[in-house]
Amino acid sequence: MDAHWPFSWAVAGDRVGLLVGHPEARVEVVLVALEVSSPVVAEAQDRGAQLLLTHHPLLYQPLSGVREDRPLGGLLAALIRGGIAHGACHTNLDVAPEGVNDYLARLLELEEVEILEETGRDEWYKLTVFVPVGYEDRVRRALTDDRVGVIGRYSHCTFASRGQGTYLPLEGARPFRGQVAALSRAAESRLEVLVPGSRLPEAAACLQAAHPYEEPAYDLYPLKNPGSPRGLGRMGNWPKPRPFARVVSRVKELFGIKQVRIWGRPPPKVGRLALCSGSGGDLIALAREKGAQVYLTGEVRHHQATPGHPEGFAVLEVGHFASEVVFIPEWARQLRRHFDDAGLKVRVEVAREETPFCYQ
Repeated sequence: MDAHWPFSWAVAGDRVGLLVGHPEARVEVVLVALEVSSPVVAEAQDRGAQLLLTHHPLLYQPLSGVREDRPLGGLLAALIRGGIAHGACHTNLDVAPEGVNDYLARLLELEEVEILEETGRDEWYKLTVFVPVGYEDRVRRALTDDRVGVIGRYSHCTFASRGQGTYLPLEGARPFRGQVAALSRAAESRLEVLVPGSRLPEAAACLQAAHPYEEPAYDLYPLKNPGSPRGLGRMGNWPKPRPFARVVSRVKELFGIKQVRIWGRPPPKVGRLALCSGSGGDLIALAREKGAQVYLTGEVRHHQATPGHPEGFAVLEVGHFASEVVFIPEWARQLRRHFDDAGLKVRVEVAREETPFCYQ
């Protein structure tokens, strides 16, 4: 999880990672939900899950006590007694590529999508590895993915040049080619690829697994190139502007809600839309400054949407729960793929007992 949605990406003060449970506990079944609730914990027990993975962390505020006659204490006790660990990917999942906000932008069919508020950039490294000729593609496939070897809108970017390597296997070595105590020369390719700093451990592990040498030689060079941005919210365009009434109807359909709260004075047609999942009221002014005609978010406090919006700008409030729960099945699909790629035999299930009122 940390490799794909680094915990270091979370905003200051957020609670992410393993929050309840032992890091060495065995996990065979993961139940994925938006938040921890009594029905979801009961479902995790019924379905034999050892890990309850949620977007919203249960332990968000510091605890002054754990009383089982109170909601939070009761949930913690149920998790611990049931042997169920709890982990969370919160704002690190909000800002991540292919995370919550990217998914919402795809759901709304936006094009030319950009980050609304940048929160940081990944540092770039150049990984250079020396590979015997004929094994370049094997190592390339192992290294490149949706973030390693990516330059702008191009993926699987590498460079290779030919040369000759020498090595002398010492006593106890098991050389891929050559003999112990004899100097060997090998035709090799110098393979180069860009790696985000957050992916270095995983990239090194993939390299070790795919490389035919017992001790592959590789270098890491820190770069001053600006890394890929990450941040909260997204903004994009519809090539053909859509009537505002149709936008509202489509939003209701996509988010499975019966009503939308509207602030401001909407335009007749919408061509540029900004969004932020969850509590995105603080980004209303930024969305307006960047030219959005409509800003969609989950939750708005009254003082964040004060009167005075210009003509042709509106805020759509769909509800905190609705703005994020739509991503949970997609997140489960991503988890299954990542676990499979890592060779982890873990079953991932989506919670069925979750509703906006499941805490009551």
